[in-house]
Amino acid sequence: MAWFGGEVLQTRNRVPGEFESLTVGAEAVRLTGDKIKPISGSYTGLSARVALLTLEGADIRFRLDGGQPDANSGHYLTSGDTLVLMETQALEKFQAIRVGEVSGTFQVTYFY
Repeated sequence: MAWFGGEVLQTRNRVPGEFESLTVGAEAVRLTGDKIKPISGSYTGLSARVALLTLEGADIRFRLDGGQPDANSGHYLTSGDTLVLMETQALEKFQAIRVGEVSGTFQVTYFY
């Protein structure tokens, strides 16, 4: 567990490892496969089980079922919001797209 913004972040005793900044633009994006299942470095052979995502700069829509979101469908997330994804399958199926003309950025920490 870790303290985050006045809330306790439950990570099920996972270790924070990889990090990335991911631009969410006009084309749907996914989390990086080599971050979810690293092929080199300290976490080789492990699968991320939790991801902490904070959104900056723009609003987005996302889906967790493997389907592609668009500007009018998918879950809506506002710039400044935080999203915690649990379990590897949800991380692999996550897709996001911007709403409007401005791209956003996710700051992502993966837990193994």
